[in-house]
Amino acid sequence: MDYEIVTLKEKIAVGVSARTNNASPDMGAVIGGLWNRFYKEGVYASIPSKADGKALGIYTDYAGDEKADYTVVVACETLEEPQEEKYAVCRIPAGRYAKFVIHGDMVQAVAAAWQEIWQMDLPRTFQCDFEEYQDDSMDNAQIHIYVGLVQEEETSAESRCGLLCSKCEYREQTGCAGCVHMQKPFWGESCPVKSCCEERELSHCGQCEAFPCDLLKQFAYDEKQGDDGKRIEQCRLWREA
Repeated sequence: MDYEIVTLKEKIAVGVSARTNNASPDMGAVIGGLWNRFYKEGVYASIPSKADGKALGIYTDYAGDEKADYTVVVACETLEEPQEEKYAVCRIPAGRYAKFVIHGDMVQAVAAAWQEIWQMDLPRTFQCDFEEYQDDSMDNAQIHIYVGLVQEEETSAESRCGLLCSKCEYREQTGCAGCVHMQKPFWGESCPVKSCCEERELSHCGQCEAFPCDLLKQFAYDEKQGDDGKRIEQCRLWREA
């Protein structure tokens, strides 16, 4: 499933909350009950200083286990925290997120997307993830799902070949997540270095017994796309870390 890496500012979200977990038989009823309270019991209408008309489904306070308890907050973004204590207030932390754009049935499409996301090898923070509903269509909704990611300095290898994706000038405009976290590069169907590492079940070239091999050297010293061997040295740093 495709996604892009985005950086968000902190958001204040105000609404209603409850605790549940994905293994609980009443999980659907708990979350559905929050949405019912939010709209049908007038919570949404009463919230002051709304930033926009979009609804948020927020998942926080969980330990990274799909079966662990977590807090669900059904809310909307506000410009400031309300004075009243009757609301649940959640601060969506600033940082890096994987952004997925989903279209379809408001319930089924989101559920299917989360099942796939839980199977993906993302460097997740497990601090805060959320859904942002762009409209109120039930059958053909557009939903943006944001999954919190660890900061770049907390990760090890950013690429298979040693390129520092955090310094890539094309990263933002292409929405590239880095070859460690995507099935195929944005510039083509495949990359021989990426494919070689993944076939050998290696995180990066520096872990290979043949490092630095002729293929990596060919890329590193390419006349047009090379970097005079800097990526080879970066792989060596990752290996020795």
